[in-house]
Amino acid sequence: MNSFNYKKRGFTLIELLVVIAIIAILAAILFPVFARARENARRSSCQSNLKQIGLGAIQYVQDYDEQMVRVSYGVSNGDGPSDVNRYKWMDAIQPYVKSTQIFDCPSNANTNTTPYLYNAPGVGNSTGGATTKFGSYTMSCSLPGSLNAPSYNGGDVSSASLAEPSTTLWIADMEADGSINPPFRFIVATGNNLSFGNGSAGRRLIGYSAQSGAIIDRHLDTTNILFCDGHVKSMKLDAIAKLNTNAATVYNRYPILSIEAD
Repeated sequence: MNSFNYKKRGFTLIELLVVIAIIAILAAILFPVFARARENARRSSCQSNLKQIGLGAIQYVQDYDEQMVRVSYGVSNGDGPSDVNRYKWMDAIQPYVKSTQIFDCPSNANTNTTPYLYNAPGVGNSTGGATTKFGSYTMSCSLPGSLNAPSYNGGDVSSASLAEPSTTLWIADMEADGSINPPFRFIVATGNNLSFGNGSAGRRLIGYSAQSGAIIDRHLDTTNILFCDGHVKSMKLDAIAKLNTNAATVYNRYPILSIEAD
């Protein structure tokens, strides 16, 4: 009976190199796809955050005689904080959304930004503690209670006064560095004085100045925008720069940003 002697044979060096090269090519193709899919999921989660923030803000408007949420609050009767910068729009909305994590964008690389909310009896109760970290979103300072409002508490604007709420920017993705007192509002000066800059990781920013806050395109070169009617849209910064400006309010010299309708 014939017997066969099989000799075990391993991969040659060339075969191993070919396999490694194939794996490297597949990784180069698939990793960007996976990264894009992950960022798309994060963008959707961020849009959900803004949608819930918008629902909370609209409930606030309904509870306060159709007055828009102010960017920052101050009370002159001694019932609230003496520092008008402490009680802000996040504090006003938080009781309606019952969360602080909702103010953090999942694509924000800085994890130390969840706001500490302030308890101000004169304007409503929150979870306590001073807000020194403002989360991941920025509110338009062209709306009520902004930079030129007397004591930050005289700039009420009725929602009915917004001519085009569906195209008027309200809240957007913000460059958040996790530092104490980062910007929590954005402005645009008269004359459409918008400028672009670079934020963390080289991302583009748009805003009047760094101190005044900046909108960032952290979602695949887009930013998520909550409009004054409550809907959320992902937009390019270049599209935001092509804006219309309504007349400034009596308490604010900055015009309201309004995106041109598609």
